[in-house]
This record gives sequence, structure tokens and C-alpha cells, in this order.
Amino acid sequence: MTARNPSTFLVGAGPIATALAGALRLGGVPVLGLWARKPGAARQAASAAGVAAFSSAPPDVLLDCEVVVLAVRDDAVTAVAETLLGTGLVNRRHVLLHCSGAMAASEALGAVASRAGGIGTLHPLRAIADGAAAARTMKGTAFGVEGDERGLAVAEQLVRAMGGQALRLDGRQMAAYHAAAAMASNYLVALLDAAAEVLASAGLDAGQAQAALVPLAQGALDNVAARGLVAALTGPIRRGDVATVGRHLEALRGEPLELYRVLARRTLALAARVDGDSAPDPARLDAIRALIR
Repeated sequence: MTARNPSTFLVGAGPIATALAGALRLGGVPVLGLWARKPGAARQAASAAGVAAFSSAPPDVLLDCEVVVLAVRDDAVTAVAETLLGTGLVNRRHVLLHCSGAMAASEALGAVASRAGGIGTLHPLRAIADGAAAARTMKGTAFGVEGDERGLAVAEQLVRAMGGQALRLDGRQMAAYHAAAAMASNYLVALLDAAAEVLASAGLDAGQAQAALVPLAQGALDNVAARGLVAALTGPIRRGDVATVGRHLEALRGEPLELYRVLARRTLALAARVDGDSAPDPARLDAIRALIR
């Protein structure tokens, strides 16, 4: 590949396909279109991204592109790649990139690697619910990238075009990488759901509970970004407040109690890393550790 941005084609019509198609176009990458089997979904995604829509059979325009990005379900990546190569429209002049964070390119695309010009992974490390909005705010986003020599080089080039940050990954550890992403994103949403349930038991309705907790969580994330994990930690465990933790344990039941205990153990480990005059009393942390057991 030369220094110019390679002509690219997207496969898929979900939020990730929409976001990448739009962000690549805005980053100066020639995006020749977006293809999905359902015409309505293809038109909607392409319109939001500002690119051409194709549906039904894979389009002839694939012959004119250099990179094909497969932004489809994890369990469909291999089958879609086989379909595209089977048409003859995609061949050894094309680099195939997939967007699954849980699989290396060798696993997702290994079956077709010998028939393509390169394979790689291009995974945006962010929660994308609205593809059109994400396309306009992709600058600064971290992307997990890996693949063979050509696939990796192209993935990094596309990340640069979008103004993102490329994180080179060990393809053997993709499941661990994706688990970390799920914990920081999906599980944060689930944790807030559990917290909202507990807050609702204090007399608020679900909407009030969510509205109250989201700014609290956002503030904690802002503190982490500004100060780092250890310095951002606040709350009763950070202070060594044994009595308050005991009241929490008495107030909780069922799954929220299980979650609290698990997260309290991790919080204790984080609190133990605080040093200096503000460090919590180790004896108090030990007392809390005994309580949560």
C-alpha cells in the first residue's frame, strides 16, 4: 500500500459499520459504499454515514476497492468472507479486516487468508450505540489492531485517518482484550442497573434512580481520566469506614449483595495501594475484609 488512503468498502449495517463508514469518509478515506443483505438496513446505515448503499448480492464496486471491512456479527465473519471471495469480486488484491474484538484475524479469517492480500483486526474500543453520532466523534478513540504484516499496516493506516489511537495486540490474547472491554463498558452498564435497583428500594422510581446515578458514575470516570485509578478512589472503603460498609451489607440482599462483596474485595486491593499520609489504616481495611467475607 502507498501512503495515500486506500479505497475501502464496508460490509454490515449496524452501529459499528455505520460509525466506521462515516468516520473513514470524514477522515479522507475513499469509502466506495456499504453492503448489507437487508435493503432497508443498508439504506439507513449508508445514509447516516454519507456513503452509497448496496443490498441483495455483493456489488461489482468491490472490484474497485482495496480494503474490505467486515463489521458483522462475530459468528458471521468467516461465512461472510467466504461469500465475498466466492463471488470473485474479492481476491488477493484486497485486504480483509474484521471488527470483532474477541477473535484474532487468524481465527476469524484464517480460512480465507491464502486467497486474500492480507487479513487483520480493526476493533474500536468504545461503546457505539448510535453509529451516526460516533462517526463524528471517532477522533481519539483507541482501536485494537493486529493481523498479518499487510493487514496490520492497513488497519493502522485507517486508524490514523480517523484520528484514532492504534493499540497493537497479541493475537493470542484477543479474548482477554475483549473481556477487559466488556468489563469496562457492558458490565458498567449492568452495574448501574443493579445500583439503580438498590436506589429504587429507597423510594425513587427507576427513572429518578438512573438520572441520579449517571452523573455520579461520570464524575468517577472523569476523576480516573484526570488523576489515575488509585487517586480517583473515594468512598467508605477508601476511608477505612468499617461501620458504613457494615450498614451497606445489612441493607443489601440477593444479587446486589453478591456484586457488592465482589467489588468490595477489588476496592480493598485498590485502597491498599494508596500511600502517603492519606492512606487508610491497614487495620481498618482488614476489618472490612473480614466483614465482606
